[in-house]
Amino acid sequence: MVFWPQIGRTAEQLEYRVGVEQVDYYPIFSAVPPDNQYRGYARDLLDLFAAHEKLRFTYVALPVRRLFHAYWAGQLDLVFPDSPRWDVAHKPSGITYSQPVLQFQDAMLVLPQRRGEPRERFQRLGFVRGFTPWKFQEEIAAGQVVIKEAPNPEGLIHMALSGYIDAANMARQVARFHLRHQGREGGLVVEPSLLPLTDSYYHLSSIRHPELIRRFDAFLQRERQAVEALKAKYEL
Repeated sequence: MVFWPQIGRTAEQLEYRVGVEQVDYYPIFSAVPPDNQYRGYARDLLDLFAAHEKLRFTYVALPVRRLFHAYWAGQLDLVFPDSPRWDVAHKPSGITYSQPVLQFQDAMLVLPQRRGEPRERFQRLGFVRGFTPWKFQEEIAAGQVVIKEAPNPEGLIHMALSGYIDAANMARQVARFHLRHQGREGGLVVEPSLLPLTDSYYHLSSIRHPELIRRFDAFLQRERQAVEALKAKYEL
């Protein structure tokens, strides 16, 4: 059960509040109502770190916008995922980021027969609920595209396979996982004209505890084999 811990914890308790996104993005991470139970690769990785360092983590799942407002207001000790490239204009200074935790490629996925069609023919774009389609803000404002949402990657894939949407946005690794488990490998392909394929990275971050980030980086190096085993478990 995810809950807000009591105010006034002492440093000796070694208990930390980890802010996580209230989004279903399994297998990387997932935390959805009503119980907000945090699961996936990120949960196992952070739990492993906590066990090695004798820490206690309480996972606080919030909608993305509220999550970062709470974090910047000092209500959370750590946040995952984060990136030094996100929301640069609004975030405070003094955030310490870990080394990359996971590399991924954000992609727009389409039916194979539609690959190579003119960009203007892709008008209905699908996103997992909770994510902001900021890379398409100009097209949205101009009325050139309409955004459709699904509660999770599985739903988004079904929408794309059925033709309800023209393209689905998600990490290639997430799409590959769900297409494989649905027996539809190759059912969707990347359309780079909609979104150039580049490497992106998730990081753990902290404003209040830079020393924890240093310990986390050391853990990633020291337990590299265990980290790779977790990636293999979640097909990442």
